[in-house]
Amino acid sequence: MTNPNSRAGAERGAQWLLALLEPDGSLRGATALDAYYKGPCALWFSGHRAEAVRLLDFAAKRFLEPAGDLNGTGVPWYDRFRAYPHSWLAWAALEMDRRDIAEPLVRFLLTRWNAESGGFLADAEGTEEIMTTSMAGLACLRAGHTETARGVAGWLDRMMREQPDLHRGLVHVRKPGIGLTEGDGSVWFIVDAAKPRQWYFQYGISAAFLADFSKRSGEARWLELARTYLHASAYCYEDRYRTPQSGKIGWGAAWTYALSGREEDRALVDAVVDGLCALQCGDGSWNPEGVYEAQPSKDPVARIDVTSEFVALLSLMAPVEKETANV
Repeated sequence: MTNPNSRAGAERGAQWLLALLEPDGSLRGATALDAYYKGPCALWFSGHRAEAVRLLDFAAKRFLEPAGDLNGTGVPWYDRFRAYPHSWLAWAALEMDRRDIAEPLVRFLLTRWNAESGGFLADAEGTEEIMTTSMAGLACLRAGHTETARGVAGWLDRMMREQPDLHRGLVHVRKPGIGLTEGDGSVWFIVDAAKPRQWYFQYGISAAFLADFSKRSGEARWLELARTYLHASAYCYEDRYRTPQSGKIGWGAAWTYALSGREEDRALVDAVVDGLCALQCGDGSWNPEGVYEAQPSKDPVARIDVTSEFVALLSLMAPVEKETANV
């Protein structure tokens, strides 16, 4: 069964991105990494394969350094979430069987893995957090680093077991020497269930990784943990499935439903698809600022970033069906 709204929304967004794609693979008006790292996945998953390859080739030529790091000059959040863009580009390269690009990226990711905890370092201070760890874990799993992925699954299990109160929110950060921490209580540390516009994606990206690991390992316990993360989002504010921060919940729910066949998992997919499509602008893009407005934001790079993500995620949400799996 396919969700038609997800396919249609993804294609409209893809056409907006394709209109920016130059013959050399660059995107018109974009010069920094934050406009490029999600684009290859977006075009590949939405079915624009030749264009995805062209975009990946340009991104690798422009930003990939010999040791596997990426040049993040001009990206304001790069030092805080350094491994995140590597993970998206590695995933795209692995989908395209471009080992020449994927392997150095994955090698770099492995230098950021804390084998003792199982988590990935998000910054130079040793911070580990759910989004970075889940996305890097997915890239490493797809690259065949099963034991690293198992460490990530264990890290996510520990994060869930140590949550102080899921009804109050989700703490998504660990600090060296401290452990799980709410920090200053801001969104950088905790999804506050009492407030709107929180980082709801933390519930979804963890579930996506855990569902994928469950499928590939054949171990049902990780699917149940994926469902625990997903459905903990129900305690959050009423906008939890209809803001830009909700997109990854739909992705995680789609991969979880494919294994569980549980209708409550599928219902999350449909809720997020409806939410994202309602936010889509008339030209097919998504507005990263003032997302409830009809007119586009003036920031083209942020607009490319968020549109690329939603094209990729809606494409992944489109084939909503139960798989035959040994979990």
